[in-house]
Amino acid sequence: MADGCGGCQGREAPPELASRTMLVRATFEEPVSDGPPVRTIVSFHAGHSLLEIAHSRGIAINAPCGGRGSCGKCIVRVLAGNAPPTEEDRAVLSEGMLREGLRLSCRIRPRTPVTVEVQSRFDLRAAPSVTRLGGGELPKVVDAAVDLGSTSVQLRTIDPETGEVLGEASVLNRQVRRGHDVMTRLTHALQGAQAREELTEDARETLRMLEGAARGRIFAEDGAIRRWVVAANSAMTTLLWGEDVTSLAEAPYTPPFFDERTGPAAALGLSGEVVTTFPLLGSFVGGDTAAAVLATELDRPGPPRMLIDIGTNTEIVLAHEGSLYASSTPAGPAFEGGNISIGMRAEKGAIVRVEVRDDGAIRATTIGTVKPKGICGTGLLEVLGELVRAGLVAKDGAIASGADRITLARGVDLLQMDIRELQLAKGALRAATKLLCKTAGIRDKDLARVAVAGAFGTHLRHDVAIRLGMLPEVDPSAVVAAGNASLEGATVFARDPESARARLADVRPRVRHVELATRDDFQDVFVQSLDF
Repeated sequence: MADGCGGCQGREAPPELASRTMLVRATFEEPVSDGPPVRTIVSFHAGHSLLEIAHSRGIAINAPCGGRGSCGKCIVRVLAGNAPPTEEDRAVLSEGMLREGLRLSCRIRPRTPVTVEVQSRFDLRAAPSVTRLGGGELPKVVDAAVDLGSTSVQLRTIDPETGEVLGEASVLNRQVRRGHDVMTRLTHALQGAQAREELTEDARETLRMLEGAARGRIFAEDGAIRRWVVAANSAMTTLLWGEDVTSLAEAPYTPPFFDERTGPAAALGLSGEVVTTFPLLGSFVGGDTAAAVLATELDRPGPPRMLIDIGTNTEIVLAHEGSLYASSTPAGPAFEGGNISIGMRAEKGAIVRVEVRDDGAIRATTIGTVKPKGICGTGLLEVLGELVRAGLVAKDGAIASGADRITLARGVDLLQMDIRELQLAKGALRAATKLLCKTAGIRDKDLARVAVAGAFGTHLRHDVAIRLGMLPEVDPSAVVAAGNASLEGATVFARDPESARARLADVRPRVRHVELATRDDFQDVFVQSLDF
């Protein structure tokens, strides 16, 4: 018998064995603006989702929920092969989309060859953007201040002798392919050591990409980064050092360490001498917030002031009578366009505002003055402000006509569930600011300044945010954009580590971490904060 197993002829392997051994081929087509689509062919063992396979090959399909089937963003168009719609497909995609062959890649587990066209992705292969500030000869030795954000990572090179900022570089955090928000990534990390190591390597590789892009452009080709100063949230900091995040992912959500940490750069696969990360102020009030406190000088004496760093996870710090009341709220990715059916990053084609005319017609304005493709986070808030003003959306968030959507432009519909998503995000943020003020024994009107940090805060119209009940009820002139306060704080540290350490040592014992979820009054305040 040639096969050595005559008794096995004609028998099929058990289903569970077959699913582990059967190879399937998937072809991914990624459209490009100036040529034919990029085609990637992958052979893999049946049982994996197309999203998993795509991410394993560096095809960064947009998946804010990390592949749980809830966000509806990881859409692909099936060009060939068998991929009938699943219950999750039918829940988040319209009948028209299903007829066009659109599916959620996280729900497709092919057992036969399939070809799909990627519809929404992050381009992890895109080169970092680099900006040189000033002229002259490129220095050979620099320090680096880094904001290791959940979505974007920014590096700033600094002359160690003069403190002059020499240039900046930014790139997408490679961790986005594991999910947009922190909890989704932590859930991924809990799958095992390999999953955690993937997130750690993603963070380190992102820093190496920035260093490579900066070399020869904002410091000498044969130069070196002497010291890395990294500001990041608790999860990013823990993962960067390769530590176990289990305690941070499960109640009571405690990071494995709180103190500033300094170690050899080589241990993280980076060039240079040392890497320093900021101390963590609480479970989800991390080193990025500590850096922002330095940048906005909340640690200095003064009247009541508030810092709000808006992002997927929003941190709030209130300074009053020597104490720093700190909290965080998982406001969700709505502020960055995530979990919104037409959400997108702030790039060409993103709607930034609309005008409702007297006849009810809606005119949309986009970034780049091009055909509308979707809506960015600040655009969503501006649009809701106009729709509420015009009476198309009620104060409670319901679409006044009773329909399930409002057409903003051809092919761009704002759904009722999108409005609800924003309500949940802004309600969580507003509840947090109210409860911090209540804990400190002050009212909104007592706040002398509200500093709004983050990219979202930079482009936010403060009067609209106050009117819609997102920010504290203060005069709009009291609200200031703090920019990337985390990066600014890292720059403060890089310029004068001794002074920064002294200030941070003074900050730590003054922080009063306010756990919102455990408060008896949180739910009531949250519900009261949902209306526009």
